Amino acid sequence: MGFFDKLFGSKKPAKPEAVAADAAKGAVCAPVAGRVEVTDQIPDPVFACEAMGQTVAVWPSDGNVFAPISGAVASAMPHAFGIAGDDGVEVLVHVGVDTVNMNGDGFNVWVNAGDHVNAGDPVLTFDRDKVAKAGYKDIVMTIITNSDDLASIDKVAEGTVAAGAKLMQTA
Repeated sequence: MGFFDKLFGSKKPAKPEAVAADAAKGAVCAPVAGRVEVTDQIPDPVFACEAMGQTVAVWPSDGNVFAPISGAVASAMPHAFGIAGDDGVEVLVHVGVDTVNMNGDGFNVWVNAGDHVNAGDPVLTFDRDKVAKAGYKDIVMTIITNSDDLASIDKVAEGTVAAGAKLMQTA
């Protein structure tokens, strides 16, 4: 924290600590803590019909978003990020429905494209109240974008999950 941050207060929240994540081969972990939503009930038709790949969505209990797999950050936008996994799985994490319209307001990204992350590392933080006040839903979707390239994908999470808990198992 710099002098001006101490004097005037920092507008950027503190970077969260990494969470313990399931490191089993082929595991795709929950990027947030919260309640798992039934896929066809996701409030965005593109994600609900899994047009981009197999999807699991979580209604978050807080605004901390972590890497669901280990790999290279392929893209890092305020509301979404992609990771090319060390084991060949490609994952997109998308925060909210239509939150792209917020132009990054209320979002803090902790990584850059090209960075290597481990499952459970903090990737971004978002202000749930700002998302709600802007009229958007803050559901967080985890999409395996290369689903067709994988032999199998099992959705294993239900109910409430902790960030870092297994959402999907790939083979």
